[in-house]
Amino acid sequence: MDAPLEQMLNLLLESERAGLVALKDLAAKAEQDELKEFLLASRDDEADNIAHLESLIREAGGTPSDQIGPFAAKMAALESVRDRLNLLARGQAWVAQKIEAALDLAPPSGSIHDFLQRMANHHRHEVEWGRAEIIRLMQSED
Repeated sequence: MDAPLEQMLNLLLESERAGLVALKDLAAKAEQDELKEFLLASRDDEADNIAHLESLIREAGGTPSDQIGPFAAKMAALESVRDRLNLLARGQAWVAQKIEAALDLAPPSGSIHDFLQRMANHHRHEVEWGRAEIIRLMQSED
């Protein structure tokens, strides 16, 4: 595995770990059942992504990072669920951009490319859902 791809996959791995922690904490604060279920499902997706990324990095001859990205601490510093959802949506958009960058570095076919493509599609969906949820929460407070 070439160094730029390994670095990018490890950045994604660290980001997914941070997302896992952030989603677990946010789900514990969510009061609406629908929101809590979505956050817990997203947390489970992050755990799956972590396992897949670790495996892909190893299979390609790389070394998976053992770090957690800074996103979890940024989320924990926010008080309101709305603020956390807003940051979550921005974080998902950031990850989607990094996945696109990783796709540019990955071989044009194969397990790394296929996984990154699925991961990108899923993150795009979560970005849109997060935006819609923020709007819904803001309307319910009026």
